[in-house]
Amino acid sequence: MTFLLNSAYVVGAFIAIAAVAWVFRFGLRALPFPWAKAFQSMPLTASFGLLIVIIYAVVSIFAPIIAPFGEREVVDAEYLPWDATYLLGTDNLGRDMLSRLIYGARNTVGIAFLTTGIAFVAGAVPGLLAAAV
Repeated sequence: MTFLLNSAYVVGAFIAIAAVAWVFRFGLRALPFPWAKAFQSMPLTASFGLLIVIIYAVVSIFAPIIAPFGEREVVDAEYLPWDATYLLGTDNLGRDMLSRLIYGARNTVGIAFLTTGIAFVAGAVPGLLAAAV
């Protein structure tokens, strides 16, 4: 019975993800930009990935506004379970885990941008040199 219930949750999550990606893709198409119509032909998984990247970027930019507590602020006792005040509980120093995750998005986006740039330069420069020679 538990397997069927878990399977139903997974199927429901996939249906919800597909619906959100579909709405996002066609919602972007309605924007008055010339590139917006290209979103209609993109795969559903690509539009969902784009939505996740946009959400992640917005969270990292507005982290001080979104986070309920400061990044390094000790708010209560250590290892408190999740409740209405601390949605993900506290860590070993008593810091709010949700706030730490929100502020951690800044590091993740920065590191991903940097490594993508390095990979692009490391691949494009030798490729262009090989094509030119």
